[in-house]
Amino acid sequence: MGDGGILGREINRRTFLAASVATVGAAVSLGVSQCDPYTVRKIQQDKQGRLLAHSVWVWQFASDGGLDTIAEQMQGKGVGVVLKTHDGLDWMSTYDHHPDAITGANRARNVGLYFEDRGIPYHAWCVVKGIDPEREAEMCAQVLDGGARTLVIDLEGGSGFWGGSPDDARRFGDRLRTLAPYGRVDISIDPRPWRVNLVPMAEFVAMSDGIWPQLYWDTFNTPGNHDGYRAAGFTLPPEGTTPEFLLDATKQVLAPYERPIIAIGQGAASDPETWPRFTHRAWELGQYEVSVWRLGVTRGETVGYLGVNPAGTEPTAPPPTATATADPKTKTATPTKTPKPTRTPTKTPSVTNTPPPATPTPAATGTPTPPLTATPTP
Repeated sequence: MGDGGILGREINRRTFLAASVATVGAAVSLGVSQCDPYTVRKIQQDKQGRLLAHSVWVWQFASDGGLDTIAEQMQGKGVGVVLKTHDGLDWMSTYDHHPDAITGANRARNVGLYFEDRGIPYHAWCVVKGIDPEREAEMCAQVLDGGARTLVIDLEGGSGFWGGSPDDARRFGDRLRTLAPYGRVDISIDPRPWRVNLVPMAEFVAMSDGIWPQLYWDTFNTPGNHDGYRAAGFTLPPEGTTPEFLLDATKQVLAPYERPIIAIGQGAASDPETWPRFTHRAWELGQYEVSVWRLGVTRGETVGYLGVNPAGTEPTAPPPTATATADPKTKTATPTKTPKPTRTPTKTPSVTNTPPPATPTPAATGTPTPPLTATPTP
């Protein structure tokens, strides 16, 4: 979930249609039976019980705050943290030079205990690239073994993200599920119809237990994205990519994969009132948990709102705005160029519309940049 892959590249009609066919075919090929591995994992996970809780993502301590700062903001709210532990074959200390950075599996375990001891549910996330599928799977298994309630894999196409083949994805999944057969492993994706198919979804969904779509209503509210959704058969409301539209559209896009959805919303939203709308619409769709990207650019009032509207209960919300509807008869439009990617790791860290890191971060090859936010943070 580093900062670059979530915003799309230019697409044309041929590319879009071919990719859409591939996506649907992959989803149909999954096939779910009563005895498939996912069902078995779910039975085992349900025996242990799973805490229902909203969560906030942490990318780098240098950008989102050190352990004590994070704990001060999160403690007592019943909201969990989703902490980045590694990127490909590198632990995060390669890129994050804060003293609290993750240096290895033992450090990840201790940081997880730090949060859990303070009543903050600890989840982890990472980027997998297919560089060495077996080794990457072993690192993921170490994080799960270290106490992460969930390991969320940031799975996106593009430079700095997944570059392997479907066979590499199968090798990764086989190794990970050999080492961690029942651990909760989810994937986080760019769910726009012309982007979701840039990764081997069938292979990753088969070994995963949930999907966390990245839904950034301000950032996606551009002519290029509007055209892309129209080309996929969706009718946008006059306001464009509202929180309600993205939730409704994404539910339809991901329905064939038959996995629970935990939507990730835009922490740096220009209008804080969009968060109650986002959370309430997710609840109406049966998605009782939501997540926020990311702590360093999120208003304190948003975290506070999640704290007083815990997962599983109907959240307070203003009247909803227009929602998305799929319209197969909608005339196909030619998508235009979308904004520059904002989740792609680059060689030198840079900050776009976000506060400067708490401590200077020297340039490092492969260092992910922080996410582009649609508006300057307060």
